[in-house]
Amino acid sequence: MHLPERAREALHKLSITVLVTLPLCGLFAAMMFAWQKVFFPRDLALLLIIHTLASMGITVGYHRMLTHQGFTAPAWLRAILLICGAMAFEGSPAVWTATHIKHHAHSDEEGDPHSPLEGFWHAHLGWLFSRTNFPEVRTYAPHLLQDPVVVWVSRTTFLWMGLSLFIPYLLGGWTGFLWAGLVRVFCTTHITWSVNSVCHTFGQREFETTDASRNHWLIGLLAYGEGWHNNHHAFPRNAFHGMHWWQIDLSGLFIRFCERIGLIAQVQRVTPEAAQAQRLRALQTRTALQAMRQQLQQSAEAAQAEVERIFQSSIVTKGDATLDEHFTECMKRIAEIRAAASSPLYLKRPRLEGYARTIQKLLEQARQMVPRGSG
Repeated sequence: MHLPERAREALHKLSITVLVTLPLCGLFAAMMFAWQKVFFPRDLALLLIIHTLASMGITVGYHRMLTHQGFTAPAWLRAILLICGAMAFEGSPAVWTATHIKHHAHSDEEGDPHSPLEGFWHAHLGWLFSRTNFPEVRTYAPHLLQDPVVVWVSRTTFLWMGLSLFIPYLLGGWTGFLWAGLVRVFCTTHITWSVNSVCHTFGQREFETTDASRNHWLIGLLAYGEGWHNNHHAFPRNAFHGMHWWQIDLSGLFIRFCERIGLIAQVQRVTPEAAQAQRLRALQTRTALQAMRQQLQQSAEAAQAEVERIFQSSIVTKGDATLDEHFTECMKRIAEIRAAASSPLYLKRPRLEGYARTIQKLLEQARQMVPRGSG
């Protein structure tokens, strides 16, 4: 049955609401029962096992293998990895991959499904509520439609999601369902979402990239290496996100182990020379962007002073509601640009150049709005 677009959007919002709220309620319930000493070590063991399987399915299967083709694997291993990923409640492998490819194509700019420029919570989970943020697979990942393993797991995703809840109940009863089912889904999803939000807002940037990606040690630990996100955006196909001995990357260790015993092949790596060259480019670009920011702040400050002088020195404009409104809007827009230039958010060169053009345009409009000879 083909539903109208409005009904499909409403159904999508409802499903995401359930995905966000039900595991949270499960967490509160589990903590309440644990406080009353209704808790079994078996439940924690089940949580850790299923969480690890699902998380590795996302990080190794969905992300590094399927999206970025960081290595090749036989069909049976690919199926296992993608089934584990489907248990994470993050969608089918085909849609997840298409969404992530779109993210890399438009990272931190218009078109990015979960850009932090629209706010931290939008990047974390707010973006999930709009169907438009999930692109058509045939547009961004058409090759996956010809992959029988991906097609099969994508069609049976709900089966694996259901089994990941039923198995804890079967082995641990209702407390097993709470901890290894709902609490596990809460942990798995929010850790993944933190890569989109935290790792595009907080942390360090070792490499200069065309986005705001950052390395965050805590997310690196919790997300099995995905938190070394700036490294990943600098070298997307690299199968190893941790690029120093102290950057713990459990997903990378698993890939290395599989390669060592011959389960996978064509593992993508970054040479030390390529990494060093990227670091040098990062330093040069960072210095240039910082200079552009300072120049933009100075230009905005000078523009505010000139616009104020133009309107205050004009007798004709006083009392004119239209011109007063234009003056207020002009000053507001310049103030917004000044705030953006001084904000900690990463700004790309095109955006900084666009802000500079906007300032010049606002100045020209201010001069044209005031009659000749009145300024």
